[in-house]
Amino acid sequence: MTNDEYLMLGITYNVVSGEFKIEGDIKPECYIDIIDSFLSTQVGAGEDTRKAKEQDVYHVAIKWYPSDDRFVACSDTGNKGIRDGILLDVAKRLIRKAS
Repeated sequence: MTNDEYLMLGITYNVVSGEFKIEGDIKPECYIDIIDSFLSTQVGAGEDTRKAKEQDVYHVAIKWYPSDDRFVACSDTGNKGIRDGILLDVAKRLIRKAS
């Protein structure tokens, strides 16, 4: 892979039902590792004081660049705390499901 090639993990998360859907080109057995690795890069990043968008369904995407193990995330949450909370919840549910 070149420096500009990435793998994508996309999550659609329904706050009302608690259901989520994962799409992208990351293998399912790697979902937890990718989410965990991304979240570890956010430790110490500081508070995001932007107002969160209030909606029933959110979308979060993580791009992973294997060539330099870099992550870029985007979401429609309006706030990184909401984004990371969604990712943490999804990871916890995936762990429970795998047990």
